[in-house]
Amino acid sequence: MMKQVSLLFYILVLYSCKQNEAIKNDDVVLSNKRNHSAELIEKEFLKYADEAMVDSLKMELINAFNIYDDSFFKIVHIDAEALAEFSFDFFLPNLNTILAKRNSSLTVKKSNDNYDSFEVLINGQPIQLYTQLELDNDSFWNTAPINFFRKVNTILKANDSNEQFYLLYEGNDLHAILLTEDQFFIITDYYKDNFNERPYKP
Repeated sequence: MMKQVSLLFYILVLYSCKQNEAIKNDDVVLSNKRNHSAELIEKEFLKYADEAMVDSLKMELINAFNIYDDSFFKIVHIDAEALAEFSFDFFLPNLNTILAKRNSSLTVKKSNDNYDSFEVLINGQPIQLYTQLELDNDSFWNTAPINFFRKVNTILKANDSNEQFYLLYEGNDLHAILLTEDQFFIITDYYKDNFNERPYKP
């Protein structure tokens, strides 16, 4: 009988130790988990946000990692089709609303009316959106946004901006989001297991 009691006591002590070890291990896991929302806030993600909405935007960021609200003045719906077909009025006003917060702006127009010309002027600087071959093989929806925003980012960098445009999604759902490099890395880490939600460099 005494042996059975001793064995039971030993099992209880062993179980208790294992439980304490598991709790400690959970604490380690939790302490190592990144708080991406807090990091974004620290890295001034709300710097240009509508002042009247800062508190609610902060809560959206903390509770749901919502980085897509227009009131952040960081994201705009582009639509690759509109861009590739030179319909800049679809997105340019919203793009300039974001840039106006940074005391900047863009002018964009087709460089000429020739049907076989795919060149545009961005703030007077020429850039070819795509080639005839890319038009023929239907890759121009992908090429046009990349070339467009590479040029815009070159202009921003020349103006000493610490932000660059990154792209989100593709096709008619294409968006552009204006981020610092730190903000970009935080967001891509948050979505490291969800490739479709990660912003990407043009």
